[in-house]
Amino acid sequence: MFPYAYQSSSITIGTYGVMLAIAYLTGRHLYIKRLETVTSKPINTELLIILLLVFGVVGAKIMFVLKNPERASFSDWSSLTSGSGFSSQGALLGAMLVTYLFSHFNKVSLDKLLDSAAIPAVIAYIIARIGCFLAGDDCYGKPSDLPWAMSFPNGIEVTHDTVHPVPLYEIGYSILIWFYLTKLQSKSPKPYFMFMHLMLTWGICRFLVEFVAANPIKLMGMSGSQFGALLMFLMGLSYLAIQQLNSRQKKAG
Repeated sequence: MFPYAYQSSSITIGTYGVMLAIAYLTGRHLYIKRLETVTSKPINTELLIILLLVFGVVGAKIMFVLKNPERASFSDWSSLTSGSGFSSQGALLGAMLVTYLFSHFNKVSLDKLLDSAAIPAVIAYIIARIGCFLAGDDCYGKPSDLPWAMSFPNGIEVTHDTVHPVPLYEIGYSILIWFYLTKLQSKSPKPYFMFMHLMLTWGICRFLVEFVAANPIKLMGMSGSQFGALLMFLMGLSYLAIQQLNSRQKKAG
């Protein structure tokens, strides 16, 4: 593991933080390029990107504290400002909220903003998960004796037991989702089509991975992340069901 990209007596730069920065810059570049091809109205993309960063980070930190009260607290400033301890689902909620607000106040089509973000978000997530894996930032899974199980003796959160390498699972299914969305994008999909397919596929994959993740059970026999993944899946499934119903009604009419 490589928890630190650079470390000296006075400066420490975490690998996870570096990978998050790369993920942000990559996602930013891809998102702006995509918006330029789908929006006819000029929009302040730089402002939107900055807002996405701020709301994403704040949402990620808030959700992490809510899901892990035993590890972080709103009254503990050090845990709030730590370079580790983020929730991808919290980042997603924060990004969705600010995207809606930006769309409302700037009279920009919300579906174009969300659909354009689908593939850049997945690619950025893959890069961030690579950072999590390299840092050993407590994102590994339950103990396992499977051939590919790993230990993280040099990680930020040390474990000498062999465990499920959950970040590698997340990287794997995210790459598949990336290819799947890329194929869908060429079909001139309907509004929210790309984003809802992201919710559907991301939700079911994360839900399944949570069975081997080391997150504590919080609600209805599920971890907080697993419950959030279920909501994502149901959101995407509901959209597809409504689209299918509307299509049948048009054919019948």
